[in-house]
Amino acid sequence: MKRTQIYLDETTYRYLKRESLIRKKTMSELIREAIKEKMLNKKRKILSSLEEIIGIWKDKDIEPENFLQKVREDRQIW
Repeated sequence: MKRTQIYLDETTYRYLKRESLIRKKTMSELIREAIKEKMLNKKRKILSSLEEIIGIWKDKDIEPENFLQKVREDRQIW
């Protein structure tokens, strides 16, 4: 685990202090939990977005090589 220092505004500090007393956890634990939850939510959002597009082209009769060649026609370097 790495040690770091952060600056909190007074309102956030008071909130964390109160929550740490109520939940019987250190302020550091609460901050770590909040960061992990934020990271998990981002991961879930990305995975959810990917699930929405999986198989989007499955009903299309397209050969990938020809499709890519056509898309890249304007990018050819002579």
